[in-house]
Amino acid sequence: MKTSWLFYLLVIVIKSLDHASGLAAKKNNRGKGNRRAAASNKGFGAAPSEVFADVVSTFKSRFPADADSQPCPCGSGEIYKKCCAPYHRGEAFPESATKVLRSRYTAFAWRLIPYVIDSTHPTCRDYRENRITWAKDLNKSGMFDSFEFISLEPGPEVPGKDDTEAFIDFKVRLRANEDSGETLKGQETVIGEKSRFLCDEDGKWKYSTGDVHSEVEGLEGTILNR
Repeated sequence: MKTSWLFYLLVIVIKSLDHASGLAAKKNNRGKGNRRAAASNKGFGAAPSEVFADVVSTFKSRFPADADSQPCPCGSGEIYKKCCAPYHRGEAFPESATKVLRSRYTAFAWRLIPYVIDSTHPTCRDYRENRITWAKDLNKSGMFDSFEFISLEPGPEVPGKDDTEAFIDFKVRLRANEDSGETLKGQETVIGEKSRFLCDEDGKWKYSTGDVHSEVEGLEGTILNR
């Protein structure tokens, strides 16, 4: 499918443009804000550190008011309260790689940034020690805000070298909610990925890495994010 390849390139461009525009828009105000902060804290020590929960609470959300009674976006057939909600609320941990995949899909669909971070293994190339900076970057350009999440199609779990590693091939179908470049509003596209999941020593499964592969006819299996 041609749209998948175009989509992947589009995401890269969107991230770059969003980052650039954000810096341009805030450049002047940042200097003024820093000077004001410095003046207000003069004689009282360093400014107070940001708190992760407070920062995240300022982000926009796609979380429905009646989420608990809605069908879970992951496609399990269960309502959210009985499916991914316990993982997102920290009441339980995914017992398998498949449940990590499903709960992360729902977290992306509904913009639950803390769970995306919490379910990422330290071996992931996106992993960061500074959770606040990581969360801000995801909020700015990592939550697919130009698209509506339509469906998740997970394949079977494939065991890795031992019982702490597993792989899953899956597809995510998205629908553009605005015109952007060669993608038109309402146009659907498919992302294919083979993901690696690892189980920590404490028994928690997390997302480690993923190879985004081409869905273009004749280029099936070509890795796009290396």
